Amino acid sequence: MSAPQNTAPQAPTMPLVMNDVDAAACLGLSVHTLRKMRSAGTGPSYLRMNRSCRYRLADLHAYIEKSAVAR
Repeated sequence: MSAPQNTAPQAPTMPLVMNDVDAAACLGLSVHTLRKMRSAGTGPSYLRMNRSCRYRLADLHAYIEKSAVAR
């Protein structure tokens, strides 16, 4: 007799590093806005990998937390 199989659906996982299109979607911004923020130095931290910019999921979470307004 074999062990019972777990058939519960698994939650989709987020990549650890994402491009600006995916990062903008994660933040609820347009790609243009995210690129302007990166150029101005006001956006989340990013990585330069060859000629492309990549965002770590942890940096996006940190940016969201830093942007919270306490009242």
